[in-house]
Amino acid sequence: MMLTSVAQWIDRNILSLGREMRLSYLPPLMVYVAYGISGLTGIVGTFFVKDYLGLSASFLAALGFWAGIPWALKMPIGHTVDLLWRWKSWLVGVGAGLLMISLGIMALLIGDREAMTAIWPAEVWYVLSALLAPVGYVIQDAVADAMTVEAVPRVDDQGRSFDDQTRKLMHTTMQTLGRVAIVGGGIVVALVNVYVFSGTEGLPQADLVRLYKQIYVMAMAIPVVSVIGVGLAWWLQRRQTQRLVQEGFSLEQARQMVTVRDAHSEPAKPNWWILIGSMAFVLFTLTVGL
Repeated sequence: MMLTSVAQWIDRNILSLGREMRLSYLPPLMVYVAYGISGLTGIVGTFFVKDYLGLSASFLAALGFWAGIPWALKMPIGHTVDLLWRWKSWLVGVGAGLLMISLGIMALLIGDREAMTAIWPAEVWYVLSALLAPVGYVIQDAVADAMTVEAVPRVDDQGRSFDDQTRKLMHTTMQTLGRVAIVGGGIVVALVNVYVFSGTEGLPQADLVRLYKQIYVMAMAIPVVSVIGVGLAWWLQRRQTQRLVQEGFSLEQARQMVTVRDAHSEPAKPNWWILIGSMAFVLFTLTVGL
């Protein structure tokens, strides 16, 4: 009886997510997975700071404060995504670009330190990389939250509207899968780090440096996953639009059915309380922090 109850609970709360999975959910999930695996360079970064830079604990604490500022501004960034709804896919590209620059800086700083330090000190490069990464992740995370709205369809392939209860269930499934994607990405990172760093205690310094660089080069796949997710979202919307046109709907009707935001609401208007308040917060933070 106990085993039956456990099996039913697993089926109802875990396996049901797989049964309710839709292909349209995949694009935002790819962005969430990219965020989940963002910790891939965490251990390498710690070793690099310890072995190469010798930064003080107070300096690292201050750097952690500044790196956390973008996450404190996620709400106004999310509002900006609403204002730029039609171009939100480009924001994923902006975030991916910032991440590529951040990871590229660290890969070059580890692999070709002399060339990098000939331009700026290693500490400056490290700080620049540490500040660019969270900005890129916050932008992508905010866009992923917006993409979950479009991932839940309003109509089926024949153009029939889903009832409110079904759509509510789909939204719940989408949000749950998003959390699973983030946690799953973190688990993958932990397993990769255990595999990569097992047996490295006695490696020569040159081999460790080469290993650190490889980790950062591998991490460059993170922003690529996000961009592929955006491309997949565009292709899925285009495919669904074509199917609805084949069902007899006009191109404009099909686009309105597929583009959930356009069908349900007016374009977002600036909330000046959020925008001005955020600017005041940034100015206050800069004043106190500097």
